[in-house]
Amino acid sequence: MTLSQDGPAARNRCGGRTQWMGSQAAAGDRARDFAWIVLAACSLVLAYFVLRHSESWGAASLGLWELHDSHRLLEWVGGLAFTAFGEFVCFLPVGFSNAVVVRRGLDPLGRLIAGATALAVAGILTVSVWAIETGGSWRSAAPAGLALPLLGCLLGTWAGLTWLRGRRARLWLLPKVVLPVLAAVLGVGALLWLSLEAKPLSFEAVPVTSAEKRRLVDLVRSKDPTSLEGGQTHTLRLTEHDLNVLLSWGLSLGTWEQKARVRLERDLAWLYVSARTPLGGGEPRYLNLTVIGRVRVEEGTLSLEAVQCRIGSLEVPHRLLRCLVPILTSHLSQDRRAKPFLDATRQMAIEPGFVELTYGPLHLPSELRKDLFGPAATSEEVLASTRAQVDHLLDVIHRSSPAPTSFGLCFETAFALARDRSARRDPVLENQAAIFALGIVLGHPRIEEFLGSVQTEEGPAARASLHRVPLRERYDWTRHFCVSAVIAVLYDEGVSAAAGLLKEELDADTGGSGFSFSDLLADRAGTVFALRATCDEASARAMQDRLAGGFRVEEFFPPAADLPEGIPDAELQSRYGGVGGKVYRRLIEEIERRVAACAAYR
Repeated sequence: MTLSQDGPAARNRCGGRTQWMGSQAAAGDRARDFAWIVLAACSLVLAYFVLRHSESWGAASLGLWELHDSHRLLEWVGGLAFTAFGEFVCFLPVGFSNAVVVRRGLDPLGRLIAGATALAVAGILTVSVWAIETGGSWRSAAPAGLALPLLGCLLGTWAGLTWLRGRRARLWLLPKVVLPVLAAVLGVGALLWLSLEAKPLSFEAVPVTSAEKRRLVDLVRSKDPTSLEGGQTHTLRLTEHDLNVLLSWGLSLGTWEQKARVRLERDLAWLYVSARTPLGGGEPRYLNLTVIGRVRVEEGTLSLEAVQCRIGSLEVPHRLLRCLVPILTSHLSQDRRAKPFLDATRQMAIEPGFVELTYGPLHLPSELRKDLFGPAATSEEVLASTRAQVDHLLDVIHRSSPAPTSFGLCFETAFALARDRSARRDPVLENQAAIFALGIVLGHPRIEEFLGSVQTEEGPAARASLHRVPLRERYDWTRHFCVSAVIAVLYDEGVSAAAGLLKEELDADTGGSGFSFSDLLADRAGTVFALRATCDEASARAMQDRLAGGFRVEEFFPPAADLPEGIPDAELQSRYGGVGGKVYRRLIEEIERRVAACAAYR
């Protein structure tokens, strides 16, 4: 009787305990669900942050004029790969957390429903985040831009469903993810190595002469798209030879051995590229690329078709090309550097031996300076320091009048302010601003068009009074020195030298002032000065300290009056062997020796 009487009570107690444990388990499930929902929300915020800042890690951090620098280009490619990897990885938690939140059960049907639901929800969230970030252009960018995020969602969903299958499945999860990724990385590395060859492609790059440069500059100037008004168009015809000269000219600025050539048929183009790489140790290795394809532009719409692509001895499968070309087309169509030019193009057609472009007015975006030079040299911080420098320089010169303004006084004034401001700021940035200000005031007012507006209290009239400040009694050497220094900061040493050389080659034409080796010395001295003043923090402070002790011209600018100048093109070719000739190279070596001997550059 006792047992039978105790039975209901015991059962009630067990039932209560079971009910309590069930409620606790339900509460735990709700807590876990809430935690996973919080994780999903955090993963979306992380994904948005990565998309928001992805440009600063990849293509946007490379100025257009930096593309010739092979080392900088490799850094950019690495940054681009890192950005792509980040866009893939940051969406893994989105798929994973959604798979856990919407779980239905561990039976096959439950896993199938959970997987489909989680993948759909993650995909919708991914598209939503991408649409918010890219704004109105997301529809055209989606086919290319969503590939990696959606792939990350897919892998994250699979990982989440695997996690729910229990402890054993979780133990195998990491090897299942790491091994395929490692195999893919090793496979890409092996393909990259196999694509490199011991010899470059057998074609010869087209030589670039001074006459060719002048002809192409005149051709482009005569068809300037920025001079057109609404409804007007220009038609520019570039022959196969013109394009090959432009390719050789551009690649000549590079830091490695590289060459390229094109061949044109009706609606079909061949591109051959060969570049030496730093891989391979002591033995040279070359990346050789052959591409055959069709390119058309109709009313701003770009159309690409790859017929064949060979990298080294490896031919890219045609099926893979069909997948990659639409992605490339989408990126080029939306790239902010290419888009203004595409929008201006009415038609581009490839014919046997030439390409013909018909285009209307070109409207360059406000971000063009950043795209051309990179974000560092055109930042608001640099512009603010440049404005302060210009105002201070004009004020000091105004207070020192009516005494004649000297080149040394301008440099002492600018770098004294840079030194004071460097107590709280980056000395490299302050020296850049000083060089920009000197370039605007002493060099050429159009420099401001490349930097951005530098409005000052004194105005352009006061600046105009400083455009005839002599350097070693020559006004033109002042301009050469200052403009070359600005170009070296905006671009680099190679572009600065090429710009100075082009100026002299244009002057050597009929009606010009003639080729001048003394002007080239002024260009080189300005370039080296800028490099020494902005190389790093220690060099920047050392230059400030040197100029604080006074400007002595022989420390910065060697004698140049004895160098040949006023040389017409015919004499440049016959007497000096043209640009690159034996006598020409001997004089360039003398210029390098003189500049290197200056105390400020040792």
